[in-house]
Amino acid sequence: KKKKKAVVSTQSTGEWRNMFYVEEKTELLHSDYQKGKDWYQFSTGFRMMAESPPGPQYSCGTKHAAYLNQEHPTVEDGVVPREVCFKENVDSDIYQGCDVVENVRVKNCGDYYAYQLNPQVKEGAYCVYNRKTSCYPPVVHAKYGELAIVNCTLNSEKDFDPAEVEWTFLDDTVLPDNNMDNIDISDNRLLLNINNIADKNAGVYAFYIASTQTTALVEVILFSAVESGQKYYYAGLGDEVVLKVTFNVVDTIEKEISWKKLPHKPVTGNNYILSADQSSLTIRSVTSKDFGTYRCTATFEVEGVSYTKHADIVVKEEEDDE
Repeated sequence: KKKKKAVVSTQSTGEWRNMFYVEEKTELLHSDYQKGKDWYQFSTGFRMMAESPPGPQYSCGTKHAAYLNQEHPTVEDGVVPREVCFKENVDSDIYQGCDVVENVRVKNCGDYYAYQLNPQVKEGAYCVYNRKTSCYPPVVHAKYGELAIVNCTLNSEKDFDPAEVEWTFLDDTVLPDNNMDNIDISDNRLLLNINNIADKNAGVYAFYIASTQTTALVEVILFSAVESGQKYYYAGLGDEVVLKVTFNVVDTIEKEISWKKLPHKPVTGNNYILSADQSSLTIRSVTSKDFGTYRCTATFEVEGVSYTKHADIVVKEEEDDE
């Protein structure tokens, strides 16, 4: 019996055949044209040809994407005739009917499908069905001590086994991990709850399902614990200037706040006024000695780990207009 060939992409992962993949560079488009009439099997995704029209132009990494126009057979059906649709007119909506139809034969072999194909459409290629993962938002911002949520969804629950899902952090840390014990993973493994988030949790998280080569990335970014919306303040002699910062630490965490003029001058005296929450420093009747760099420092703890963070603000003398 003649051995079936495998339709193998030029990319090791075969990601370009994915019906959700869109190639952005025309010089990288793929084609199955004249690969010869034979039995083929797909080696990526669900190992089955897509049964619905793919998305926009250049989906499946090709100019003319092909998909099965009928359902796949069962094992009991044996070898059955089917039609494959090619969307030939790329200037029209890709969701319209077939412009080119290829008559094929398909067999359900249990663990995979086999297709008798005879690729005759120039610049055309067959699409593979895969699930699409989306994580929202793709970038998560959080304050120190907050609960940050990474939430991913699948376009299809087909053959979905939560045990397949692998989460990694910064490429090499597989979750769950003892050093990241403040992270809870939901039972279906699509949701990460990062409790009492801190420095160790900032970075890129990867969601991956090996069997279908499905992946998504989410970046978690911590706001600066002490943040100045304005780096430079300008004032003239005798003026009043108000320096302001924001503390991006949850209110339930106690903070020790201090201000000083660098390198080590404390802000004491009648011309310095701190707000009740110490988020602003007012300098009254500015003198030449008041110009320079001021530092606001916050010290706090998250899950027993101490952090000291600061923001620097520069006060400069306002130049007179000539």
